[in-house]
Amino acid sequence: MLSLSGCTSRTETVVDTQYILPPAGLIVPCHKPQLTGNTPAETAKEIPYLKSALSQCAAQADEYLEWRKQREDGH
Repeated sequence: MLSLSGCTSRTETVVDTQYILPPAGLIVPCHKPQLTGNTPAETAKEIPYLKSALSQCAAQADEYLEWRKQREDGH
């Protein structure tokens, strides 16, 4: 009779999640320039659009940088 004792023992599966991060210099904080216009009217028209675009960019970069910091710190 053939005995296959290896088939009767249970093997415990261990999952180890590893984060592979992009290079640190790939994502950097957004530059938030000061608005300068030729006339007050031109500057006033640009402010809402530029402010919104910069806020969205900064939020994305800040969120990524915080996520990366947590991974590097081991959290």
